[in-house]
Amino acid sequence: MKVCQIEEMRVTMRCSDLTRVMAVFISALSCAVQATGQQPEKSGGWLIEQDEQDGIQIHTMEMTLHPRAEPIPALKYHLIPDDFDLLDGNAATYYLKAQGFFEQTRVRERLSEIYAKTRDQARTENRSTAELPPYSWQSMPPDELPVKEVKEFLALLSFQPWFLKEAAKQRYFDLDRNIRTIESPFVYLLPEVQALRETARMQSLRCRLAIAEGRIDDAIEILGQQYSMARHLGQDDFIVTTLVGLSIADVAWTDVLHLVQRSEAPNLYWAFASLPRPLVDARYALSVERQFLYLQFKVLRDVDEVPRPAGYWQDFLDRLVPQLRSLAVEFGLNPDDPEATRAMLVAYVAAAYPGAKRYLIEEVGLSREQVEAYPTAQVVFLAMVRFYDAAGDDYFKWAKLPYYQSQSHSSRIYDSLRRKFDRIGWSGMPTDTLLPAVQAFQTAVARSQQRIALVQTVEAIRMYGAENDGKLPPTLDDLPVPAPLEPLTGKPLDYEFHDDHAILNGHKVPGLRYRLILRFADTK
Repeated sequence: MKVCQIEEMRVTMRCSDLTRVMAVFISALSCAVQATGQQPEKSGGWLIEQDEQDGIQIHTMEMTLHPRAEPIPALKYHLIPDDFDLLDGNAATYYLKAQGFFEQTRVRERLSEIYAKTRDQARTENRSTAELPPYSWQSMPPDELPVKEVKEFLALLSFQPWFLKEAAKQRYFDLDRNIRTIESPFVYLLPEVQALRETARMQSLRCRLAIAEGRIDDAIEILGQQYSMARHLGQDDFIVTTLVGLSIADVAWTDVLHLVQRSEAPNLYWAFASLPRPLVDARYALSVERQFLYLQFKVLRDVDEVPRPAGYWQDFLDRLVPQLRSLAVEFGLNPDDPEATRAMLVAYVAAAYPGAKRYLIEEVGLSREQVEAYPTAQVVFLAMVRFYDAAGDDYFKWAKLPYYQSQSHSSRIYDSLRRKFDRIGWSGMPTDTLLPAVQAFQTAVARSQQRIALVQTVEAIRMYGAENDGKLPPTLDDLPVPAPLEPLTGKPLDYEFHDDHAILNGHKVPGLRYRLILRFADTK
């Protein structure tokens, strides 16, 4: 059993699952902080062990490399098509077809039967599903795959490759969500995004099967399709979707590490150098996230400092109730009982008033006379939007900078937010719910970029070996091409030379560090 195995999320994802999805990412990064004395375990080519001193988990892979010069021409291999070669089409349609949403109902039913049978077997034998096929194949290195069985399984999905190949050629990804007009984006359903996770897992299986069979060009093409899918998901409206894109890129990364160890694998340094930076561009999703409070509660856009009579705020609550009804279940209410929702609102306003009044006077700088002249509801909702806007400005301005320049401010921002939240009280609840996930999201983006930097450096080392009789470079400065910088620090990756091997370390992210032990194969 894995030390920190995370069960699959097999419910339909919603936009409001951001906190839960972030919890999965954070758990994947820091789940090693458990009881001491655990034995190292192996999983998918990784040795996983606990560093008790630093309180982090170290994932180590020993890699046997073969020298390989850059291809001729150097840009012979692409993971994502050049901008000029991209077609002005929508990849979303191809992904939906690849998921079998239109014509493959029987295939989807058959797959459900296979997975259900495996889960039943796991329960009967008191085992984890991860120990049984087809789940167990997901963590197997290429040389350990049962090729015949895997090919028979993938034959069920023989319709997918063409659609995924076509999707990778498309410039944009658009599911026509019309986010500005959605009544309740907080509970927006995202089944197609969850399904793409499964599509990516099948692609990973195809990639490792291709590696096992020596079909290197096929494996590279599949990896490119994975990275294209990740890039496309970064164009969607929701951070949740972007996180799935990051996850798909991370799935591809382990497959890349298996690929570059093959003696016949070409050098992909320039292919990785050509990837977008970052691969999953979250700028649009972050811009949506910044406005999320107003997208969900559109009536809050009308809140300002203009004095309005109590009757206006009675009507304001009536307009807010329908926008809260979709969230009623989250608060333990009946969504079909608007009176109960309104009663909850009234109670909320009363409870939030003292802190809201204090915040407007002490933090915003409004006069006591002005605040006390406002109706109670105006004080509460004015404090809510002012606090959300101010905190969001602090969070999102740092998101404009590279991670290594903004990370030192993260704790300060969060500590400041907590202190102000203690002062504002209940009016700060929406801010406290929505904004802290942005900080963890930035870490996830940087971690994904770190993985690309690591494998690009491995390819630079293979290039050095091709020019120096299969020897490892004493330092990264000796490489014939620049080693990419560590995205988490803005500095070179940590490299240790030990004559017969070298160690390439990624900077630790919360709870986790990657370590690659590199050797050149003995060709004598």
